[in-house]
Amino acid sequence: MIHTIVAPIIVFAVIVLVHEFGHFIMAKLTGMKVEEFAIGFGPKICSVRYGETLYSLRILPLGGFNRIMGMDNQEYTDKRAFVNRPVWQKLLVVSAGAAFNILLAFAIFTGVIWHEGKAVFPDYPVIGEVISDTPAERAGLEAGDRILYIGKSKIDKWTDIHGALANAGNTVLEVQISRAGVRHTVTVIPANRDGRTILGITAYVQVTPVSFTESLHMAADRCVAVIVGVGKGLMYIISGSPQGEVAGPIGIARIAGNVADTGILPLLLFIAILSLNLGVMNLLPIPLLDGGVIVLTVLEGLYGRKLPEKTLFYIQMAGIFILGGFFIYAMASDITALFR
Repeated sequence: MIHTIVAPIIVFAVIVLVHEFGHFIMAKLTGMKVEEFAIGFGPKICSVRYGETLYSLRILPLGGFNRIMGMDNQEYTDKRAFVNRPVWQKLLVVSAGAAFNILLAFAIFTGVIWHEGKAVFPDYPVIGEVISDTPAERAGLEAGDRILYIGKSKIDKWTDIHGALANAGNTVLEVQISRAGVRHTVTVIPANRDGRTILGITAYVQVTPVSFTESLHMAADRCVAVIVGVGKGLMYIISGSPQGEVAGPIGIARIAGNVADTGILPLLLFIAILSLNLGVMNLLPIPLLDGGVIVLTVLEGLYGRKLPEKTLFYIQMAGIFILGGFFIYAMASDITALFR
């Protein structure tokens, strides 16, 4: 129960704080005036002023926010205001949030891979894990058992198991195994589940240590794979494909609680994947998102001055409409998943 409540708070807080810290640090580096950096939302619990910036802790621990002078598009005489800075500096500040989300994911992937090593599937017919309440557990199979025969089918590789179990659901099978060098024969009745015949075992996976340099390369590959997956998911949603699935706040909170129950490393990996999703989504050229601000900043740079207020109003209304529709779609998916 605690995981269900605390894990989502940790996940959202880390991802949003890292995003906002990206905007904050880049604003500082480019000489802009940051009026406040807040951890959390809502009423202040406490605050301290260091230099020109107020650092505050607020009551709702779901991320945080920045107040950078001039990001409200009002006129300012201070040359350090966002609206008065060069276009390239504005672009750096706006894109830094998504960049830091991507860097967070890269750092987590690197650390986990370096700590855990590289998992390799050697295709040995050796049981890695026996899943509870399955035919394999009831038959007495154990992790480390080497499967020699299923019925009359000789098993040389893990991939041979699928063929040996084809159309064998709910039938009595003799499975010959080698355990600590001693042969045993057990009787198993495979189950039919979702159109598949299963025993309830997972494959043996060989874990080998990797160097820090290797972990950097593998983490980069993982980030690219997730980003490509996000792109494909967006295309599925836009095209109306049933493969296009999206989780809203309820779904993410539910997943975070479930993942937290399995351990700290899976939770870290979930944070990495979600951080990448947030980073990529925030760069979409939709008004009110960072990507939309980037497009407007570029247009204003080309135009030589601010866009007309009426034009900005219509652009912002379009952004509200798009994001509102996406939020409703995500919430509907969450509610449907709860009843599924």
